[in-house]
Amino acid sequence: MKKLLFALFIFAALSSCERNKIYEDIITKHEDGSRKEVRYYRIDKDGSKTCIRETWYYMEGMKHLDGPIVNDKRNGRFESYYKSGNLLSTGEFVDGVRTGKAVVYHENGNIHYEGNYENGKEVGIWKFYDEEGKLLKEVNRDLK
Repeated sequence: MKKLLFALFIFAALSSCERNKIYEDIITKHEDGSRKEVRYYRIDKDGSKTCIRETWYYMEGMKHLDGPIVNDKRNGRFESYYKSGNLLSTGEFVDGVRTGKAVVYHENGNIHYEGNYENGKEVGIWKFYDEEGKLLKEVNRDLK
């Protein structure tokens, strides 16, 4: 009886580990065959795949874009990077639509421009800066 209970415990533990494992699915590749667009999945209790993250890579292997997926749509903070690894931009998504603050950086880390999105459209005042951080101009996107 103890052996049977032990075997059941091991089986349950292994099944649980398998469900918590993250799987990589390469969606597209670069011309050289390296991964370009990758989706990361987990296997749910019912055996179905649920996408939890989207990551894009440069041909050289560095991360280009990364963020969470919920219900097969971008949801949460996405970040993109220069090939150097420095942060290029940040932005928020809700149900696959850009919303909230977006910031794009110069490679030196200073802000290049920033503004807000509502329902996927640029709104309000967008500010543009030079590489040293000096404000160059402001554009009111509501006046288009």
